[in-house]
Amino acid sequence: MSKKQKGRAAVVSASPAPKPPTPSNPKPDQPILQPIDVNEDVSVFDLIRFTKRVKITLGVFVGLFLVFVLFKWHYVSLPIWNTILPDGSPTTRGLVAGTPKQIRMDDYAVAAPWILSNATNGFAQENEAIGGLNSSMILLPTHHVVTLFRPGHWGFMFLDTERGYSWIYDINPLILLVDSFLFFLLITRNQYGLSLVGSFTLLLSSGTVRWSFIPSAMIGYCCAAFVTVVYLLYEKKPARVALFALLLVWLVCSFALILYPPYQLPMAYLFGFALIGYLANNYRSIFPLKTVVVKLVSLAVAAGLAGVVLWLFLGDVQETLKAVTSTVYPGQRSESGGTGFVGNWYSEYYSWFFDDQKVPKSWLNICELSHYLNFAPVIIPLMILLFVLTRKIDWMLAAIALFVMLMWIWVEVGFPAGLAKASLMSMVPTRRAQIPMGVGGIILLIAYLGAIRDSAITDLYRRIPVWGNALALTAIVGFVVYTAYVNVNDSEGLIKPYQTFVPVVFFALMNALLLFTIPVRYRVTIFCAGLLVFLLPNLKANPLSKGLSPITENVFYKTVRQLVEQDPQARWLVNGSQYLTYMVTATGAKQITGVKYLPDRKHVLKVLDPEMKRDSAYNRYAHVTNQSYINGRDSVILFNQFEDAYVIAMDPCSPRMKQLNVKYQVFDHQPQPVEVRCMKSVATLGSLTIYQANP
Repeated sequence: MSKKQKGRAAVVSASPAPKPPTPSNPKPDQPILQPIDVNEDVSVFDLIRFTKRVKITLGVFVGLFLVFVLFKWHYVSLPIWNTILPDGSPTTRGLVAGTPKQIRMDDYAVAAPWILSNATNGFAQENEAIGGLNSSMILLPTHHVVTLFRPGHWGFMFLDTERGYSWIYDINPLILLVDSFLFFLLITRNQYGLSLVGSFTLLLSSGTVRWSFIPSAMIGYCCAAFVTVVYLLYEKKPARVALFALLLVWLVCSFALILYPPYQLPMAYLFGFALIGYLANNYRSIFPLKTVVVKLVSLAVAAGLAGVVLWLFLGDVQETLKAVTSTVYPGQRSESGGTGFVGNWYSEYYSWFFDDQKVPKSWLNICELSHYLNFAPVIIPLMILLFVLTRKIDWMLAAIALFVMLMWIWVEVGFPAGLAKASLMSMVPTRRAQIPMGVGGIILLIAYLGAIRDSAITDLYRRIPVWGNALALTAIVGFVVYTAYVNVNDSEGLIKPYQTFVPVVFFALMNALLLFTIPVRYRVTIFCAGLLVFLLPNLKANPLSKGLSPITENVFYKTVRQLVEQDPQARWLVNGSQYLTYMVTATGAKQITGVKYLPDRKHVLKVLDPEMKRDSAYNRYAHVTNQSYINGRDSVILFNQFEDAYVIAMDPCSPRMKQLNVKYQVFDHQPQPVEVRCMKSVATLGSLTIYQANP
């Protein structure tokens, strides 16, 4: 594209870009991973060129999503239920490929039963099986206008439950792939292969995959908002200005309604910093702004429309949100940072050695320690060298590097209490901050790789003496050896020194490729290939599952579901296993036990603890179980096991059961006669028994 066009025609045209008169632009038939062309001019300001291959790539992303939803495929470890609560069915029921991961119980034991419960109850805004007040409105698909800003919930509005369930999980990777691909195309000036690899790097990194792609939508919304802001600033036509304004407000609202500040706040800082840097790099092409009044009016109208929806939503959940921030856990966090990484900054280099069954105890588990490959310690010094040689600053690179360094300070050192509170980082535990920090590192990496393809940079090697490059390579090898030393010491014997040889060689070569002062043909191609080779095994981190059959076809589920359909207003109580409480929740039953997002004071706890003497024990997000406790005085004991769990201990035949309308109780053992003196058995399933209260 010529300098006169400045990318305008390519931005709005539905047809492929015109054939350039010089070889400076990438051709549509080039391979995905393009080798370096030292003559390529990437200095011209340009928006996204929607060439044929870009459109095909976006179409493939959407097509794969639709295929997954059509076949009810998802990546949740639901088939683990076949072994947790066996009923004689094959352990592969609902499993297409891979191995279910028991560590992901937040997905298969909490979220899936909650979703099924609310679907069974007609997507109710209040569901006591999930928690007090309007907990389901904050967490789950409901029939409410706020669903406009929650695309993950759309599938339940027009699909069956199983496909709606696939939709809610599969859309997160789709949002990440589409939006990050466009984002990288924009910031790398349409380097197709590099942008595609950047998207897959964010998708396949442990910090995304091991958390069941939970960060995906947040990253994707931020990428899309970044792109939309640039287009809005650049656009002149009123109709398109209005469209971009509506899209931007929708993206901001969708991002905000995820309601998880520990990830969202740092992500907002990351992309805010990046946007400021991008605008500083390209201010001559964007400023002065055209049609300023139209843009401001469009944003105001869009914000007003969104405000109506959010006002209705906040009116319905205001009391619930107040209750959430008043809980003991998670409550109002007051962090000051400085507690360090769960693993370490370089543990991802050695992630080959760990899986969900083999992790150092101090690193908690495979999910908590997972983050992203970290090349910042090499990139940041090279950025300084680049400035020294060129006397030019890439403001976007500088801004992202600043974010990464600030996050390192937050994690390892901490902020003063006043700064932590003023910046809202007080809401961000350090073990959660390592995810957005890692995302920042990947964006820094891709932006840096895009920058060093500039022909003016690739010629700089002529100005560096041989001894300078030798010193730089020695420093890189020393850095990678240091990462091995740190991980051997941290791994509690799981990594032996001799085992680090291959990772050290691999990452020494990868980091050496970042050294722009050494001419390397196909530098970016080789680096991207190495990146994908390392990350592709992460595809095995989650299974490929189908539907909800591990829950809905389980004999225990079917038995309880039949009883719930006969008497939907009756309450249930599970004595014993927490996993039985999860399964009862999935049936749509009203239940005292189970996982509660908020304590149900209105229906349950006003009976169990009318004077609120044990409020600190249950005023929390918690896994709730019950144990028989009979002392002849109708005592109720409420006590904590963990910060997210409490136990109720009471007489199964307490008069309080009638007050609570508890008609059915499940025992994970053969109960003593005194425990069931007021009930009759209605079902026996192996060691499990279900009793109904006598009239």
